[in-house]
Amino acid sequence: MADRLVRNSSSLRAVPFPDRSPAGAIEPMLPALLRGVIFISVLAAPFVAALLAG
Repeated sequence: MADRLVRNSSSLRAVPFPDRSPAGAIEPMLPALLRGVIFISVLAAPFVAALLAG
């Protein structure tokens, strides 16, 4: 029984602690935001070029 408790308590240290910082929550969204900005800029490029050309 004591061996089982020691194994269980030591295995809990292997579990990564969840990051509670605000920056940790934003990081997964950055690639999606960057893809969105690139997509919208590619769509808007012909209209901007037409406006500049007059």
